[in-house]
Amino acid sequence: MTDTPVTPQQLDAIREVVNIGAGHAATNLSQLTNLTVMISVPRIQWVRGTPASSSIPGSGPIVIITISIEGVTETGGERASLILAEETALRMVALMLRRDASAHTQIGRLEESALMEMGNIVCAAYVGVLGTFLNRSVLIGTPRLSRGERGELAHEAVTGLMIETDFTFVDTTFEGVFVLSHTDVSFSSLLRALGFKDVAEPAGGTPPSA
Repeated sequence: MTDTPVTPQQLDAIREVVNIGAGHAATNLSQLTNLTVMISVPRIQWVRGTPASSSIPGSGPIVIITISIEGVTETGGERASLILAEETALRMVALMLRRDASAHTQIGRLEESALMEMGNIVCAAYVGVLGTFLNRSVLIGTPRLSRGERGELAHEAVTGLMIETDFTFVDTTFEGVFVLSHTDVSFSSLLRALGFKDVAEPAGGTPPSA
């Protein structure tokens, strides 16, 4: 189920944070691959209990790279995920590794390693910006890669920010989804750090609103 307990003004402010993180991620990926990489954020929304695969274009298997976020709250529970169609992931890896995409149609250990490094860079860039706004030392955990049919990964439900993201490597654009799973407490803290002082700390399971 998708709902929007966040105001348009709050989403605009969050978009600025995400755009800064996307810029940092694009710069770091460019340095890693020696390719021109750009990352844009066409749409951002708050979702609750939505399957992680629901916004991925196309059909067929998907790949999810998930990284835990530590230091946002004392109790933890935050994580970041990069979600791609498997076919898209293979084409992105082919560009990163400078090889013919048609010659490699399965994800093996090398492809998994490249994808986890890419997910690590993208997630770390956002987390760094998040820590700056929250004035906290925020760290990321070890990447975890899941892949399979969309129905098999339906348990990977999302509560938090779902960000539709376009990755452009050289002159080829790939569609993906970047997910920031916040607890209610950490999301309220982020909104207050962005200047929304009237956001109350949630006492229960109700998402923040203004």
